[in-house]
Amino acid sequence: RRSNHRPVLTTLSWCVMLPALAACASSMTTTTGGGGDSPADSALVPYFIVPARCTDGQGPDCTKLPLGNAHLTTTTPAVGALYSCTGPNPSAPGSTTALITWINNPAATWNLLRKPFLPAIGAGGMPGTITVNEANGTRTIAANGLPVDTKIGNWPMTQYAPLTAIDRNPGTPATRVVSFTLPLQPQVNATPTCVGMGAIGVTLNGVVLFSAVDARGDDAVANEIVDVYGGHPAMTQYHYHSLPERLDTERGTDGHAGIVGYLLDGFALYGYTGVGGAEITNAELDVCHGHTHGSLGYHYHATMEYPYTIGCYRGTPR
Repeated sequence: RRSNHRPVLTTLSWCVMLPALAACASSMTTTTGGGGDSPADSALVPYFIVPARCTDGQGPDCTKLPLGNAHLTTTTPAVGALYSCTGPNPSAPGSTTALITWINNPAATWNLLRKPFLPAIGAGGMPGTITVNEANGTRTIAANGLPVDTKIGNWPMTQYAPLTAIDRNPGTPATRVVSFTLPLQPQVNATPTCVGMGAIGVTLNGVVLFSAVDARGDDAVANEIVDVYGGHPAMTQYHYHSLPERLDTERGTDGHAGIVGYLLDGFALYGYTGVGGAEITNAELDVCHGHTHGSLGYHYHATMEYPYTIGCYRGTPR
């Protein structure tokens, strides 16, 4: 049974609300998990979105984003990879691979414009909270785990039969204690540190960041269904695997993105653009998905490419 809440128009553009709906729907073709071309599942069309970052003329092609399933490593950090403390677990629960139509496994790409997203809750969600205190060489961040801007999907996903048939996530977000005490002046280590499962940091919107992978070690952003605001729950813990574009709003006078969160080693995560306002790509970042320049020192960047936020810790995680 569907909720009485109606899906609302978010900062993203709903494909189904575009004037050229007929053309939009008729032109949709996807590649199945097995790699064969087939018409898009009509039941999923109402759940397609068009992120603004896919129409800005920068960055990678959103219809052919690099799939990260084969880019988890437990041995050697690499650009475009996740250096994980834990190896893949193929038997872990996750999306039903055979029903995923937006991933092209032979080409190792996925189509963001043909992936379904859970609609927004009609009246907005429970408000999130966050406080950031800096004293005695540490930055203490406390939150309740929900988005401060209240933008959240209409969970649980079990209300939407076409979505839950693919991803049987039964979770419903709830408040919880989120607390991080991080070094105010983190140091770059000579040797990167692997990334564990679960929380790897927190956004300034009060929502915890997880790494790029799901419980199976696959590309979570490509494989798992999230809401139109970019998050989903693990049980009750709402979290992001990549940076929601609506949080990337601040720009310096040089066009560089502002700080959108902090990772467990204390280094800041910045948005999608570098100096000059151009979208950052993996090729401009090191194995940990960061770089050093100007007065900013070392920092991480969000990208549209796997591993999306960090590939490893350049500092010492707390």
